[in-house]
Amino acid sequence: MSFLSLLARQKIAVALLFGALFCTSSQAQLVFAVSLDQGPSALMAQRVLLEAYRQLGISLRFEALPNPRIVGGVNAGSIDGVDFRIANTQLGDLQKIAVPIAYEELVVFSTGKRFKVAGYHSLQAYSIGYLSGAKIFEEKLKGMHIDAAPNLESLFNKLDAGRTDVAVDARASYCKARKLGLNKVIILEPSLEKILAYHWLSKRHENLMPKVEGVLKKMKQDDAIRKIQEEVWQEFNAHCGA
Repeated sequence: MSFLSLLARQKIAVALLFGALFCTSSQAQLVFAVSLDQGPSALMAQRVLLEAYRQLGISLRFEALPNPRIVGGVNAGSIDGVDFRIANTQLGDLQKIAVPIAYEELVVFSTGKRFKVAGYHSLQAYSIGYLSGAKIFEEKLKGMHIDAAPNLESLFNKLDAGRTDVAVDARASYCKARKLGLNKVIILEPSLEKILAYHWLSKRHENLMPKVEGVLKKMKQDDAIRKIQEEVWQEFNAHCGA
């Protein structure tokens, strides 16, 4: 059973995959854009939001859209917000809700090299693979020996073939290495950094923002957000055979 099949059993995943989660309630409904890539961080955010808005009597519909269409939808008023974003880059007429609901953990992958990761500077002696266009790595690894790959398959194949000493990406990307059968690939600990992700809501819902923030703060205090995040990771790891 796939990861998405597991989520479908909870009446969430199939709708998320196609960007159309419709609640049957007659409650008010908001439309949130989600990315086309439904990784663990996205699923964390969406589950947290489903619960938070349920407590406010509001149902949600998620639409999977590329970034250019998200901005257009927000500006046109057809999109009420986005599930989450890691970067603080402004997306149209949106404001950040200041309670983290998901995260990305950036890690170092290796095959033959073994060392304790102590930040980006600990990679200076190695050739480092990363995904082309990943601005955070281009900035953090500036001046080091870096090698851009067009996709995850290429990134891990280069690492496995010894064309790079290590590779850097999100922890969830380890699933791709396993699916490629690259069993020599391991994650070096600890992680490079943990980047928090936040929900963004259109300014036209300004009166709703403090209510959403209040519910999310309570969910954080009650440990509800952490429990949802752990559930998502457990399902993801089970799917990958980790």
